[in-house]
Amino acid sequence: MKNIKNTLSLLLCISLLPGLCSCATESEETTAERATTTTTTEETTSEATTSEETTTAETTSDESIPVFDNEDEAYETFIEGLREAMSNEEPYYYGPDHTDEDTGELGIATYYLSWSDSFYYTLTDIDGDGRHELLIGHEDYGQSGDPLIRVDGFVVMDEAGRCNVLIISWERSMTEYLGNGYFLTGGSSGAGIHISQISHYDGNDIITDAFLYEEYEGSSEGPSDEPEYTLYLCDDMDDENAIHGEEAYDSWNEILDGAQSYDNELVGAEWIEVTVDE
Repeated sequence: MKNIKNTLSLLLCISLLPGLCSCATESEETTAERATTTTTTEETTSEATTSEETTTAETTSDESIPVFDNEDEAYETFIEGLREAMSNEEPYYYGPDHTDEDTGELGIATYYLSWSDSFYYTLTDIDGDGRHELLIGHEDYGQSGDPLIRVDGFVVMDEAGRCNVLIISWERSMTEYLGNGYFLTGGSSGAGIHISQISHYDGNDIITDAFLYEEYEGSSEGPSDEPEYTLYLCDDMDDENAIHGEEAYDSWNEILDGAQSYDNELVGAEWIEVTVDE
């Protein structure tokens, strides 16, 4: 998840009534008008002062949140903040515009990165809109020997100029980038349960293509060797629309083959190393 509050403007009109009576009456009316004018001026000054104080407080509050004109500047600040968070042994890093209200939002798992004294990142344009996205991770090799892109964090700058963390990895869930905006995330949701997710970046957010649940039924002799498959398409997590069994497994592999059919443009990309000070 931030709108800047609008400052209230104050309009004041003072009407003066002409005196049409005797000199004594005119004097009394003039005195009354002066008293009214004095009171009105004091109220106006008080309200204007209150308005200025409110405006100053709101401006100070808004200016405490960094807003950037271009994404490269935003990502540079994000990376420096991540480095400091790791150096200070903070468990998560949410971004330079982080407030206490962001607790529970998606943040980079800095404790997961702390196994090393450095981390890597690259700037890319996976949706082809001419603007960079920030990918924290590195190039690795899978069991097959083919290169793969491990993703520790995927960050984009929104239209308001703030960084948003859209994808992370942590000790029980790993994400890899497949190419053409597609991601594959897999991890454990407890004993005997494995969850896999295929998603893609649409230029604004991460869109889920499929969830696959593999559940190994347990017994006194241990978990079963044959999992029960349940597939949910897109964000539809309604059990009534879920696909089960071999049909779920086959449908998942078909979707995965489609996501993996693109050339991975980040293989061979330039990765910048950031050393964390102890």
